[in-house]
Amino acid sequence: MTAALYAHPEWLAPLAAAVAAAALGLALARAASRRRRARLGAGLALCGGSRGSDLALLVAFAALALALAGPRIGSRTERVSASGVDVVFVLDVSRSMEARDVPPSRLERARRVVQSLLERLEPADRAALVAFAGRGLLLTPLTPDRDALAELLAGIDTGLVAPSSSHLDEGLRAALSAFEAGSERPRVVWLLGDGEDPEHRGDPGSAELARADVRVLAAGFGTEVGSTLDDHGTPLLDASGRTVVTRRDLPRLERLTEATDGQLFAADAWGEIDLTAADAATHRDAGTNGAPGERVLRRVRAVPVVPLGALAFGLLLAEAWLEGARFALRRRTCLAFAGAAGVLVVALPAPAGDGALAPLASFEREARLHRGDPHALIELGAARLERGQRDAASRAFLAAALSTSDAQAAGVAYFDLGVAALESGDYAAARAAFLDALALSPRDERARFNLEWTLQALKQQAPVASPEPPEKKEPERAPAPPPPQPEETSEDSQQQSAPPPALSPEEQQRWLARVHDDPGRALRAAARGESPGARREPGPAW
Repeated sequence: MTAALYAHPEWLAPLAAAVAAAALGLALARAASRRRRARLGAGLALCGGSRGSDLALLVAFAALALALAGPRIGSRTERVSASGVDVVFVLDVSRSMEARDVPPSRLERARRVVQSLLERLEPADRAALVAFAGRGLLLTPLTPDRDALAELLAGIDTGLVAPSSSHLDEGLRAALSAFEAGSERPRVVWLLGDGEDPEHRGDPGSAELARADVRVLAAGFGTEVGSTLDDHGTPLLDASGRTVVTRRDLPRLERLTEATDGQLFAADAWGEIDLTAADAATHRDAGTNGAPGERVLRRVRAVPVVPLGALAFGLLLAEAWLEGARFALRRRTCLAFAGAAGVLVVALPAPAGDGALAPLASFEREARLHRGDPHALIELGAARLERGQRDAASRAFLAAALSTSDAQAAGVAYFDLGVAALESGDYAAARAAFLDALALSPRDERARFNLEWTLQALKQQAPVASPEPPEKKEPERAPAPPPPQPEETSEDSQQQSAPPPALSPEEQQRWLARVHDDPGRALRAAARGESPGARREPGPAW
């Protein structure tokens, strides 16, 4: 709750210690003055200033400390651009989400809720996907392409991220990296999971979220009674041999939402939440309706920095005045400059609006790494290709190839670009793409085989410039091999008389079988950074 009340809650303890030290110093100085007065004579004036001046100095110091902590009191409205809301959906894919206390499973219900929320987003909104288990993974950058997000959503399962334990803080850190520093768009994180924390990791980072002006909306799936987890036909056992019972932890999710001024939605026994209320909570800070670029009103939390600074400045001047002529010029001048400096220090960060400049700088660096991720673009292209959107898929593959310095990733992108060109019947573009793939990965046998097949098809499609003598004339269309797997023999290719102008559906399936056109399989391979059949982490985790 503290993170929601202060922009810098981590400064509260040091600032409180500084104010306490100042009060102790003043008390010790006054006690020393009393002893000195008693020793030298009762008629001497008490050194160190009057009680009123000491109190004014201490309150001014406390006001400056409070202003530095950035208290959030009430709310105010400001005019911002009508540019929609940035929403990051964070899905728990730890093993506990396989529990069937909410049929058919917690994860399946969470996916359906995300799908419904995606359908309710406004045209100007942007969304991103994050999956987390033992680590967090930003699957897509913020994008208005909700169809692509829905396609990738179908491939998210509990085998996507390893290890399979539940580290909520890792998922929220990945979500923070998706937001753009300095953006005026409201920031919302939709957390969908059971909230369980078997490792008792504590606070998942509510202070960082609050400083970044991120509101967390959470949907909790499962039951308090809990459920066992299947382990090859038998209940999963922990390291001590006891049966694992996974239960949702709504209080943990509630603490997170309260700390970020968010809202918790507890799913019912069928995994449903109030979608109307959820949509209203998502767009709470979006401002009034307006055309893109128009300035509209948006409600934000108020941080009374300037009033606190002005109060401190006034108290410092009053303290100087109470001291009278004894310390008039020197003391008043020093305190006036100190008060002005304090006002500037606490007031200058206020227009930035974030209240967390240093953390946001690191978030921006992480966001630059994730925005334009070639693997995410490749998977986006594969999903579009599966839907028959060949032009859109080609744009995604080309963007992936041009946006990375990783030769292997660029080679995969060019390979998939060639496959998309083959589906469109554009053999010339396919030839160029496969040549680029081979230039980056000379030992890629798939690209080499595809290039040879494409060159054969282009050769048969080339027009004959002039008639040849009958005894030397070649057939108009010599047989070209169909695209079998690279390891298969070419007997089918020898029996086929001529390649069709475009690939048949059966041949298309044979081509696409060699690329990551399945979102689930491709996402797992990209998330693990290794082959899909890699060994899972030892020991039970959920």
